[in-house]
This record gives sequence, structure tokens and C-alpha cells, in this order.
Amino acid sequence: MLDVVITGAGPAGARSACLCARAGLRTLLVERDILPRDKCCAGGLLERAAALLDDPIPETVIEREINTVSIVHSTFREEFELPHRAAVTVRRSAFDAYLVDMAVKAGAELWAPSRISRVRESIDGVELTIDGRAINTKALIIAEGATSRTASSVFGPYHGRDQGIGMAMTCQLQRDPGGHMEFHFLGTPIDRFPITFKFPLNGWMFATRGGANIGVAGKELSAVTYRRGMEHMRTVVEERYGSVSDAHISAHPIPMRMRHRLHTRRCLLVGDAAGLTSPMSGEGMTNALKSAYLASRAVEDMVEGTGSLKSYQSNVKAEILPILRASRFISPTAQWLIGVVDTPVLMRKMHGDPELVSTSLRISRGEERWESLLRLVARRFPYLFFSSLT
Repeated sequence: MLDVVITGAGPAGARSACLCARAGLRTLLVERDILPRDKCCAGGLLERAAALLDDPIPETVIEREINTVSIVHSTFREEFELPHRAAVTVRRSAFDAYLVDMAVKAGAELWAPSRISRVRESIDGVELTIDGRAINTKALIIAEGATSRTASSVFGPYHGRDQGIGMAMTCQLQRDPGGHMEFHFLGTPIDRFPITFKFPLNGWMFATRGGANIGVAGKELSAVTYRRGMEHMRTVVEERYGSVSDAHISAHPIPMRMRHRLHTRRCLLVGDAAGLTSPMSGEGMTNALKSAYLASRAVEDMVEGTGSLKSYQSNVKAEILPILRASRFISPTAQWLIGVVDTPVLMRKMHGDPELVSTSLRISRGEERWESLLRLVARRFPYLFFSSLT
């Protein structure tokens, strides 16, 4: 019998496999696709996410180092030059392959491409049918993403109303965007109070080697809205950086709410399968890697007989859930605020606030938590709002 099987070789799954194998557990990593494989993803890896890895990411995996962030709304653009690197961009095919290689080197066995057709949990373990073979394991970590069939079979389906959609395009550009990351506010819900937590369309441009990852993300929007958003983002990027070439477009669901239950007696959910993506930015790398650490630690304790998987849910609630709640409040509030004030005035005031800028940078580097920004924004809100009204 194996100690642990991990299904899905994305960042959460590959990292879980690496940590479990390093702990001496008999580990099997199962991936349904041929590796390496692409995935719809902006490819932004914040410093706080990179810090969760043991070693620096190899230069061959890094596309660009990000040291400039721009906020864009309509015809307004505010650029923030950062004193330190805030993030890097990666191609998911290369980054995931790097993490899988780390797991294999740590001692995990890799089956890819392989498919799971049956999962049956009992008091003593979990029986899986993989490529027609019966595999028994003491624990199962599910890391198959937001639409995981294995997660649905064990934990029930993830509600569609809690999912957003991301659409991304990787491309080459006529002019190099440099170490630039742009966030575009494409919709502002000025007709309703932000406590309704409606998420309009947001866009991004993340620089890569000689090109960019361009995309949009939103929730409860029509296909026409996403398509028009992508057309708008392409137009804006081409106006600034020249014509787009070698473009490849893909789409993927984004979980915007954590599942209520993340474990059974023998099974755990990590990353997107657990619904741990930030509702503010759609960023999921940080929580994917963090949940991998928490899950591997819980499985190790269970296998050694010193604990149970219950510790995983309590640790996620303590270390990840507060971040999700903070970003869930900040995102629609920021959208609403931009929709009712003089945006250039608001951005200039934010840019001129050293504490606000430095706090945001420290959060991106993992030196502070989102709650710090929430408290700061709460204190600044009356001044920012009333001094920026049109």
C-alpha cells in the first residue's frame, strides 16, 4: 500500500508530491495529460509564492522579472515603479515541469498520462482504479483544479455560481514591454453597493520574453462580454507595444469561493480543487503552494499516527481563509470606488501615499498579509473617497 497518491501535476499537486516524498512517504503523482502541458493562466508568480519554494526558480523557467506595475482604467494609467522585484512571470508548461521534476527527484513516482476511473474510500484507506489497475493508498490528495471529477466524486460538485472564467492569450509583441505588469479595470459596478460582491470584468498584461500574457477574468458574465474584453485588451496592448503575433487563446474556470469541506478521513483538496484562488486578482499560485505544504504536513502526521487530516482544514482556515475574505471585500469595493470618483485624482493620491504603496509591495513579497492592506484601506477610505469625488 502506498502512503499517498496525488492526482493532478499542477503547482499544488507537484509541490504536494515533492514534500510528501521528501518526508519519506511512498508517493505516487498521477497526471491525466502528457507532460509538459500548457494551461490557461496569467503566469504571474508573486514573490510571496516563490518564497514558498525551497530553491530559487531557475532562470530558464523565468520569463520576466516584474518591477513595474500599472493600474489602467479607461484612458487613465498610473505607473508604479517598484524598488524591489515584486513577481516573475512563467509559462505554466515550464514551471509545472520544473515542479514535477523536483517531485521525481525527491522520490515520487510519476504516472503520466494516466486516468483515474474509480475512487472508493474506506476506514483503512483509499482504493483507486488508475488505467485499469487497482491502487491502494493511505491518503489521497486531490489537485486536479476547479473542475476536478475526482473531487466531485468524493466531495460533491463545486457550485457553478462560485466560479469565474479566465481567458488568456500568450503572444509575441512588436515592442518589448519590459518588466511590466498591468491591471485593467474594465467594468465598474456603480449602480449597486459593493457589499453585493459582484465581480465585473478585469484585464491584465504580464510581460514575458519578447511578448506578453494578455487576459480577462470575471464572474457571472456572458460569453460576448469575455470576447469583447479580450478584443479591448488586445487593442490597448497593440497601441502601446505594437502588433501581436503568434497568439494562442485559451479559457479556464476560476474558483472564487473556498469549499466548505476540504477533507474526509483519508482525502484532501488543495489549490483550485479546494477553491483557494484569490477573488480579488484570480491569483492562485500562492495558495496552491501554501495548501500543498499544509496538506503534506497533515498526511505525514496521519501516516505516522501523530495526527489526522482534520488539522489541514483548521490550518487552511487560519492561514489562507483570512486572505481570501480580505480580498473578497477589497475587490468589489475598489471597483465601485473607481466607478464613482475621479479616477486620476484617486490614483495620484494612492501613488503619493508611501505607506499604501509599501504595504502593497510587502504583501506581494510575502512580508505582510492581506489583512494589513484591508485595515489600511479602511482607515484611508473616507479621505480617498471624499477627496476624489467628481
